[in-house]
Amino acid sequence: MKKQYTILILIFILTLAFRLYFVFQSPNFDYEAYFNVRQINQIIKTGFPLLTDNLSYGGRSIIFIPFIHYILAFFSLILTAGIALKLLPNIAASSIVIIVYLIAKKLTKKENISLITAFISAFIPIYIIETINSVSVYSITLPLMFLVIYFLMELEKESSPYLKYLIILIILLPFIHSSVFILTFSLIIYLILIKLAHLKQNKAELELILFSIFLTFWIEFIIFKNAFLAHGPSVIWQNVPSIISTFYFIPTNFIEAVFRIGLIPLIGGIYVIYRYLFREKNKPIYLLISFAAASAILLWLKLIQPNITLAILGIVLTILFAKYYQLAFLYIKKTRVAGYKKILFAVLILIFILTSVLPCIYFTSERIRSAVSSEEIKALLWLKTNTPTKSTVLGPLSYGHIITAVANRKNVIDSNFLLIQLPEQHIEDVETIYTSLYKTEAVRLLNEYSVDYIIFSPKIADEFNIEDIKYIDDEECFELVYDNNIKIYESLCKLEEIKYD
Repeated sequence: MKKQYTILILIFILTLAFRLYFVFQSPNFDYEAYFNVRQINQIIKTGFPLLTDNLSYGGRSIIFIPFIHYILAFFSLILTAGIALKLLPNIAASSIVIIVYLIAKKLTKKENISLITAFISAFIPIYIIETINSVSVYSITLPLMFLVIYFLMELEKESSPYLKYLIILIILLPFIHSSVFILTFSLIIYLILIKLAHLKQNKAELELILFSIFLTFWIEFIIFKNAFLAHGPSVIWQNVPSIISTFYFIPTNFIEAVFRIGLIPLIGGIYVIYRYLFREKNKPIYLLISFAAASAILLWLKLIQPNITLAILGIVLTILFAKYYQLAFLYIKKTRVAGYKKILFAVLILIFILTSVLPCIYFTSERIRSAVSSEEIKALLWLKTNTPTKSTVLGPLSYGHIITAVANRKNVIDSNFLLIQLPEQHIEDVETIYTSLYKTEAVRLLNEYSVDYIIFSPKIADEFNIEDIKYIDDEECFELVYDNNIKIYESLCKLEEIKYD
């Protein structure tokens, strides 16, 4: 085996080991992961996902693509779900270092630079925290989308051996996740850049790109047809309430971008984008720039979450850093500081540790600490075993999926907004129940949503900026049935039963 491949494998193992060290510190997952966990468990039990959910929002239809869920369900049968759902997404996410190496080598033709770039890609803070403990489909879809970009770069060769793999991926991706639209949009931008730069368009590449665009739109329309009919154009925004989109799409400043992407890839990548947009022409680099531009435009249109955009930008800028590194050291060779290359490299490593590795450790630790706690799991399991099967449990938006997945009880709200009418009203009503000073108003809403139990925890207190529920001490209306840091109250009152003195 060639030396560079041995080093690449070691980088992959180091990346995976870093992830697994943190991910197995908690037996639980992020709150949003429990939608996927529940679907995977359902597939294991019945062979089919939940497309009609009697628990979410008290009962509704669900539209999603279960391809990855089937894969994880299969391996869960072999490894057990607890291990498979921790291990496999992190193996898939760690594969980005191999793909980054391949693309960097394509850009620079230099083994050493490609290996350095692969190592840097192992420590992109935002990419790690978004894929480490969330059973996220992005753990698989992001590496696959960058693999498509690599295969497209290789189409410049006559009779490319990667053509068949590219066709398979183009057909497969629309069946994996709707985020393939990011790649599709980037390919449209790429065609525009090629046209504007007056570069020769490879016929096979053009045909495959057009085929990919058509196929993606056709398949996604078929899958989400009912959502289009229900919501119209707003389905593009996943029917996300404006109150949520306002919270998600807070502008990211430069300092935050530095600590979430890393200073070295950020500066190097931006320089390369500038150089090849305004001074030089390079088709492979245009592919990467198009991916970054597509993500930025979709973020501006509020069609993609900021953290996913930053993860994509982080990977793109890290790959482009390879070209910056090559150009910078070629320039340094011609200057008087050429004799200080080792010192410059040491400074580069120091900056990388301070702005990439240390933020990675910090943000990853925080992410693991913010996972669902064992106390919350115990409280939800108590609900599962000690409450009527058809009970409805009130929790905030963040608790929606764990109420259905762990407690196996109806929730009032969760983050799957497609096919839900007026989800913003649900969010406002839940907040009102937790923060209201008036029992009458709260009971009216509790009755409206047929709530039987209310869960309250330190996380919920922080989320709503309250110390407790003000009216909850009324023993005629609310009985404390579980108290172990997490509190669960049974709602007893009906509005017409309230007596006024």
